Amino acid sequence: MADSEGTMVIRAWVEPTQNQAIRARLISSHPGQDRESVEAAGSADDIILAVRRWLELLQQDASTSA
Repeated sequence: MADSEGTMVIRAWVEPTQNQAIRARLISSHPGQDRESVEAAGSADDIILAVRRWLELLQQDASTSA
């Protein structure tokens, strides 16, 4: 198992009343964090950016703990 790992859960749905807009709730954790983070996103681009930020934090944690 890796020394630095985290978890992200994404719940996504489409809102038909909002012109098929995609929405998401992202719940994540990473090492050294006391509690999970909850974030909302209102577009596919926002969802991807949130995942990218989380992955970058995970990489930073791994490089600082090495």
